[in-house]
Amino acid sequence: NNNNNNSIGLQPRLYWIDEYGAIQTLEYGAHGLGANFALSILDRQYNPDLSREQAATLIDNCFRQLKTRFVINCPSQPCVKCIDKHGCHLVSKRNNIP
Repeated sequence: NNNNNNSIGLQPRLYWIDEYGAIQTLEYGAHGLGANFALSILDRQYNPDLSREQAATLIDNCFRQLKTRFVINCPSQPCVKCIDKHGCHLVSKRNNIP
């Protein structure tokens, strides 16, 4: 049955391909100018057993760090979505990130 990917051993994965074509499996990722700041938070606080609420708090911590570090930042709140087996969902609007 192709509808049940878990029964045939397929699991969702996040991959990174470097400039030489080497591929690595990742637990989390960030890109862009603020990637190093976000990755420092993720390195310390990520664990694979986070609840959805804990993951949302972790994302808030990353954005809070970016707002602290960058002189120019976006005044609007980030749009965060969760992709799970039921589809793509907007994570409830977060409290204002100071």
